[in-house]
Order: sequence, then structure tokens, then C-alpha cells
Amino acid sequence: MCLTCTNFSFSIICKHCQKTLLTPSIRKRDDIVSFYQYEEIERLLKYKYHPFGSRVFEVLAKNSFKKFAEVYQEKVYSLPIDDNPKRGYSHTAILNRALKSDYITPLYRRLLAQNEVNYAGKDLDFRLNNPRNFLYKGQKNIDVILVDDIVTTGTTIKEAKEVLKKHNVNVLFCLVLVDKRW
Repeated sequence: MCLTCTNFSFSIICKHCQKTLLTPSIRKRDDIVSFYQYEEIERLLKYKYHPFGSRVFEVLAKNSFKKFAEVYQEKVYSLPIDDNPKRGYSHTAILNRALKSDYITPLYRRLLAQNEVNYAGKDLDFRLNNPRNFLYKGQKNIDVILVDDIVTTGTTIKEAKEVLKKHNVNVLFCLVLVDKRW
């Protein structure tokens, strides 16, 4: 059954809903590229806290990140922010895997948060007082596309970029499903 229209479907989101509701509209603000407005997929994003959330994120990744990878033509690595599995999977790893192409090489488990605090619904002060304390375990002197699901305040991306800069990792831009600041 389709999560959005409740019609019978072998996929968690039917092809009709994918075509009509999940066609991305790429937006760019500063160095952040996003695919959807928050209100468009808010309900779907909340499934990341459910056991079948991986299937929802696979559909979202296929309809946005994979399509992006099909047209991107510069050799680069992609790097998810904190792809430690939670609830049996990592949503950022799913998004990152969709980028695999002749030009984009996904990396995994290189940029990990040492502080597992949940930022969902938290304000900027909370986020600033509870940094992720990222640890980078990867190659130096490389170019990357930084991958995350949602940008709310930008503190996570900013902290990740600062850590990567210390390791001579050049972040070309950030690729996210949703930039809530739009």
C-alpha cells in the first residue's frame, strides 16, 4: 500500500505518487543544493524514525540524489554526515549510495559524530551548546560533496565543514533533501 495515496502498490510509494509528488525542484542557496520544500515531504521525512524508513529514504534518494548523479560530470567523492546506523540503517548512507556513478564515488563511515544528541525540534541555542564533535577518518586532500537529509539552522553542516577543512578536505557543496530555511 502506498504511504501517500493508500492505493495498492508493490513499492512503499506508488509510481504515480512518485511522479506527481516527488519530482524534485532543485534549489541552491550559498553552497547548499536541495531538492524539496520541507512541506512537500515533511510526512515522509518523519518515517526515518520507523523500521521501514529505509524504504522511504530509498525512494526519496532515487527521485532526487540518483537523478542528480546522472547529470553530474566531475570526478568527486561524496561523503555523508554521520552515517552511523540508527534503527538498523543510516538515512544519510542511503542518500549517499544513490550518488554512485562514473563520476561520483561514495565514501562511508568517514565523518562520524561522537555526540549522538538528537537535534530534531531543537532550537539554535541547543544546537550550538551541543555540538556533534565530528571525527574524520578518511583521505586528506580530496574534493567532496557533503550529504545530509535536512538543513535546519546550518550548524551541523558548518561544524562538519570545519572538521573537514582541518583535514584538507575541500567541500565543493552540500547536497540535501530539504533546506528548511527556504
